Amino acid sequence: MKRVTQPTTSTIYKMEHMNSTDNIIESYKAFLEIKYPTHHKLYCRRLNDKAEGGKAEAIIFSLLRGVVDQITLAEDVSTGGVDFLCISGQSQFVVEVTCLEAEAVATQSGWPNEVAQDGAARWFEMITHMLRTKTSSKTAQLSGHDMPRLLAITSEHIAADVLLGPYGAKALLTSDTKIEVPIGKHIDKTGVATDLKDSVFFRFKNGTVEASRQSISAILLVSILADKSLVVGVLHPEPQYQFPITLLPSVPFLRLKEWPPQDSTLETEWVIHKPRPEAFSHQRVVIKDEELRTI
Repeated sequence: MKRVTQPTTSTIYKMEHMNSTDNIIESYKAFLEIKYPTHHKLYCRRLNDKAEGGKAEAIIFSLLRGVVDQITLAEDVSTGGVDFLCISGQSQFVVEVTCLEAEAVATQSGWPNEVAQDGAARWFEMITHMLRTKTSSKTAQLSGHDMPRLLAITSEHIAADVLLGPYGAKALLTSDTKIEVPIGKHIDKTGVATDLKDSVFFRFKNGTVEASRQSISAILLVSILADKSLVVGVLHPEPQYQFPITLLPSVPFLRLKEWPPQDSTLETEWVIHKPRPEAFSHQRVVIKDEELRTI
């Protein structure tokens, strides 16, 4: 028999803050039902049709709600548009959320969405092409706003923290790289090269590197785990509207050291030294008093 004791303050704190993704979805639905009843109906329909996409919306809303002063739904129920409008101080930015479904990621990467039982090593590929294609599909949707625009790409795949982590961010910015060995030259002349085929923000045109997809200010790569999300960012060097990284100060962002690049050489850097994805614990969406007063 186990004796039941009164939980300590620290135990209560852990219990309150270890929210599952299901908790977040239910709290987000309750929030929408009170604050945005029309959106609530549409969200429940989306959640039923594409559960991972609906979960991604709730998780990103909860995450941003904890780091900005104010977040509101920006999507028009009739015409669509971006998902959220965020306000911090005098700054505003919009966010569009999209997800890479776990089974699609498994197919693209070759990494099954399951825990290996035999402990054997397995091969896999990065999903740079998949990420770039998903970004391209959202480029037009993020245009037409007089403020910075963020695209949040999520995944619940078991290896999302690898595929959407720091290495995945670098591959997305510059495309997958290859070892370059000049013919007839010394082995010391080998280097790392990229054709920018799947670079999210650059392309070759007439022999020079130019910017593309300038309607997107930055991308957030978000790995959704059971109790938290892991986030890294990728900055566009020449967007229509620059995103101030001080609005998300704990998120490591990858950027170019120099733009435009000299001699077609792309050098990247992280704005946080020795970057690790920032972990955001899942938090239930609780409606605030000031929000109730505006209903």
